[in-house]
Amino acid sequence: MKRKNNFSLRSFSLLIVVFLFIISISYGLLIEEYRKDGHINYNNKNDINNISDRFSLKEDNTVDENFRSSLPLIVIDTKGEEPKADTVWDKEKGYRVPVDYDPYVTGDIAIIDREDGVNSLKDEPSLKSNIRIRLRGNSSLSFDKKQYFIKFINKDGSKNKQNIMDMGEDWEWILNISMIDKSLLRNYIGFNIASKIMPYTPQVKFCEVIMKNGTKNMYKGVYLIMESIKQGSSRINIAEYDQHFVSTSYILRRDRFDEDGIMLNNYGTQAQITEGFLDIKYPTKNKITDRTIQYIEDDISEFEKIIYSKDPNVFLTYSEHINKQSFLDYFIINEFFANYDSKYNSIYMYKDNGGKISMGPVWDFDRSIDNFDHKSLKIESTAMHSATWFTQLLRDSNFVTSLIGRYHELRKTVLSDENIIKDIDGAVEYLGHARERDWHRWGYFYTSNYLNDISDENGNIILRNTKNYEEEVKKIKTVLIEHGRWLDDNIDSLYQFSEYSDKHNNYNWLYKLSQIAFGKSIETWSGGVLAVLFIGVFIISIVLIQRE
Repeated sequence: MKRKNNFSLRSFSLLIVVFLFIISISYGLLIEEYRKDGHINYNNKNDINNISDRFSLKEDNTVDENFRSSLPLIVIDTKGEEPKADTVWDKEKGYRVPVDYDPYVTGDIAIIDREDGVNSLKDEPSLKSNIRIRLRGNSSLSFDKKQYFIKFINKDGSKNKQNIMDMGEDWEWILNISMIDKSLLRNYIGFNIASKIMPYTPQVKFCEVIMKNGTKNMYKGVYLIMESIKQGSSRINIAEYDQHFVSTSYILRRDRFDEDGIMLNNYGTQAQITEGFLDIKYPTKNKITDRTIQYIEDDISEFEKIIYSKDPNVFLTYSEHINKQSFLDYFIINEFFANYDSKYNSIYMYKDNGGKISMGPVWDFDRSIDNFDHKSLKIESTAMHSATWFTQLLRDSNFVTSLIGRYHELRKTVLSDENIIKDIDGAVEYLGHARERDWHRWGYFYTSNYLNDISDENGNIILRNTKNYEEEVKKIKTVLIEHGRWLDDNIDSLYQFSEYSDKHNNYNWLYKLSQIAFGKSIETWSGGVLAVLFIGVFIISIVLIQRE
């Protein structure tokens, strides 16, 4: 007697439906992960411009207890001690070196962030904590308006993790602002837009900062309170480090040489074919082992040897080592915002244990959108094509094709002129009188000639320094629109850097089908494609079940 096969056509069809349902849900969660970190929310319950006085600063830049703002207020008291930087410039070495003292000072912090959006120094704080605080930054340390790195602590010095303004629980936070960005918008808009495209983009929230000096409330201006880049469930959510294993998750930063960092002696650095230096940011210095450092160094070196290989059979295996989507999006975001400082400094990348190298999170937009002091932006050109690693990836025409397709896809949505202008106008409105107070406080620098004027090809002087807030906002809009429209028509010029055409790539049938059907790479499929696929297979499965 033959044994009956219980795995029927109906069972197989149901299995397909369940499988595709799981894929659809997973894809939906992935998309949600990409979009959940949007920063801009203008739904205030009050008329912002009626909440606070336009100029409520006294001659000595202090405010009294009646000071009100539509932005959250952050009040810091270090009992008269001045926070210090953790590095100092070394003329001989040509870079900043670690200090031989503790740069942190202790103090208290109070955050006033009422639900009705009317925040006064008289209000009871929504959060209070002890802190350790120091100055942060590199070139920004030379400016009067300082940036701060803050550690929230308990009275015994232990970590005091707090969920600041719904940005996730952590104990380390940054008060970020760049004095060279008189618009107060570049980092805010850059991070906000990037958060809709790339996961783990640091969340940022506007606030106004008050420093206590005895009985006086010193007004420091508009800041961004934001996440630091680190491993964690509310930050870069990769596996925790375990010293018992050789392989590990990691976070790296490409930047200037850091004597206090864990600097890699990787292939690109040894061969002097890459810019800057790679520093291990996670695992941390106090936990990482020598064999883990060697593992990370070998992992990066293996990838670099592949992308710098002259053998196409070796070079084209690069996709086995990287999260291609992250490289595409990182290139596009920084190119669109003309954030060319990202080619050399503050470049982050990470890898989950057992995964691939991902670019990001993006960081530091203060010199973007024609805000680099020594050189003006060439709107009718690209610059990211010469960035480390990307110079090599562009050798593959398939990478360029994916990049172009992804760019045009984003220009229809997140990076559209309409969306960009809406976000800029909304942020300006949200700042309300706070932007005028900040200009009142720091206007002596904002109206200076920080940017170098340039001469055009006919010898005419082009003035680059705007003289008021409205001019600077107009400049930002103009640059983004003009550069974006030039990219619309000319981004395919990136093919000039390609060495290998499609014939060198072993595309599978699914990739070819996606190219024919959708005109884009499989990595940039939208949720609609999967939805249509799911519905189609679902209907076919039901028909098969009925026939059975």
